[in-house]
Amino acid sequence: MALHLLYNPLRLIPLIDTCQEGDAIILFDQALQQWPDLHSASATLLTNAVYALRDEGRQQNLNVAHEGVMEISFADWVELAAQHAQQVSWV
Repeated sequence: MALHLLYNPLRLIPLIDTCQEGDAIILFDQALQQWPDLHSASATLLTNAVYALRDEGRQQNLNVAHEGVMEISFADWVELAAQHAQQVSWV
């Protein structure tokens, strides 16, 4: 199981190609900003575990409550990192 940190929206397709059952994704920066477009245009993800930090959305003045994205705190991020042995940054 891997925890994918998606920053660059152009990296979504390679992420999808490597994503496996049990993986989780946290959206940051432009990937979070562009998620509504990415989500509608992307292939079905193997995971329903797509997250965004509540504070990240506030910093960018975004409503994090996009379709298919669950808001989490920094403590939740730490818990996800503890649950997923591998972490991959998609910059």
